[in-house]
Amino acid sequence: MSKLKAIIIDDSPQARKLLALMLDEYKKDLEIVGEAENASLGFELVKKNKPDVIFLDIEMPGKSGIQLAEQLIKENLNPEIIFTTAYNDYALKAFRLSAIDYLLKPIHEAHLGEAIQKIKNQQPDYKEKKLQTFIDNYENKLPKTINIPTTSGYQFIKIETIMYIKADGSYTHIFTTNEKPITVSKNLKYFELALEGFSQFIRVHRGYLINVYQMKKFDKQNRGEIIMNDDAIIDLARERREAFFKLLEKNTL
Repeated sequence: MSKLKAIIIDDSPQARKLLALMLDEYKKDLEIVGEAENASLGFELVKKNKPDVIFLDIEMPGKSGIQLAEQLIKENLNPEIIFTTAYNDYALKAFRLSAIDYLLKPIHEAHLGEAIQKIKNQQPDYKEKKLQTFIDNYENKLPKTINIPTTSGYQFIKIETIMYIKADGSYTHIFTTNEKPITVSKNLKYFELALEGFSQFIRVHRGYLINVYQMKKFDKQNRGEIIMNDDAIIDLARERREAFFKLLEKNTL
């Protein structure tokens, strides 16, 4: 397999130098063919060199990394993009929901290695759609789509259609309003973290994460049962009751 061609785009000379030094450890797999200090110069480098991967800073003076990514989509230039960013709540949520690779500054060597390995194993068919979903989620204060990694690629699901997610060991089953259940090799904690910040989602049981907007009713008899819109019956765990009732009070259902 030939080496991956890479470009670094970051307005900080120090950040570019540090990342280049770190990437030198992977020179048998990857070759840096250019660096740019802003998005406009970066775009010209991408057109000229047709890289396999771009290490792209999100926040730069002038045109941002997000705007450059949009431009690349419009121009049908589709290298893999690994975003580099300082801590940003909106960005991290968008990354998790969109299954897009990112590196938090300061970049950790182990995370860089994982990102490069993912690129080597990447399925090219989903690049553009994942990137567009990330851009949409990043630009919306409340993201709308989650990308679910499946055995054949990715499933793109509107968050509002998720009724509940059921744990099954290291797997989960996602039940939506318009699809058959989707089985994913991620545990329930993965989705609990990914959907953190969406007030309608709550863990009601060690085995269930539900969307309260997709509830049909709550039956207080026995231990308490939640009936979902598809008539699934989910027990409300005793230790989750207080948080559940607080959430119901906050949401007009």
